[in-house]
Amino acid sequence: MDYDADRAPEPRAWKDAPQEERLRAVEAHHHELSRPHPPMPKPRVHAALHLVVEDQLASGEPPEARRAVERLVAGGLTRHDALHAVGRVAADALDAALSGGRFDAAAYARALDALEPVRAQ
Repeated sequence: MDYDADRAPEPRAWKDAPQEERLRAVEAHHHELSRPHPPMPKPRVHAALHLVVEDQLASGEPPEARRAVERLVAGGLTRHDALHAVGRVAADALDAALSGGRFDAAAYARALDALEPVRAQ
């Protein structure tokens, strides 16, 4: 499977591919990038967050994820940087769920809706 974070994968093909294959494709993409990428202290976790976001986009759930990516790209971010922004929100939601014992879907949706197109650091 080929993966390019700046191009949306075909949803059916993405969902049908085994998770490990998708993960390897994301990792390979990051190894082949020609432009600088933000530091990744844990590359496997970084790739897994790409999977979470791409899975949400491919499934359409939650719809706020797609709206956030579209809004961020329309605001000037690359699709890859928009995926990172949504991934940060997903990571924060996961951390909150692990700390509090449950995932708060409404808070996650609000956080996605609050994302603004600010250039990646």
